[in-house]
Amino acid sequence: MTDTNAEIASKQLEILLSKSESERFRIGDELNMFGRKILESSIRAEIPGISEIDLKIEVFKKCYSNFFSQDEMNRIIFSMREYFRQKE
Repeated sequence: MTDTNAEIASKQLEILLSKSESERFRIGDELNMFGRKILESSIRAEIPGISEIDLKIEVFKKCYSNFFSQDEMNRIIFSMREYFRQKE
């Protein structure tokens, strides 16, 4: 679904493709980080006072739950908790 006029979308693509590979990569990375910040803000609004570890786990669950079985998710989350505990 898009609300962008086809002519405008075509111009946007033309501008993006005129950038170097490194510029396109940087733009993609910035968009990804922006989306992550929005997701983190949404989670913080839903769960006030959430710890940083639990925030990372919630982000992971929202982004990857469709790619892993529940058993795999549980194992990954367990590993994430262990990893972040060791870093404290």
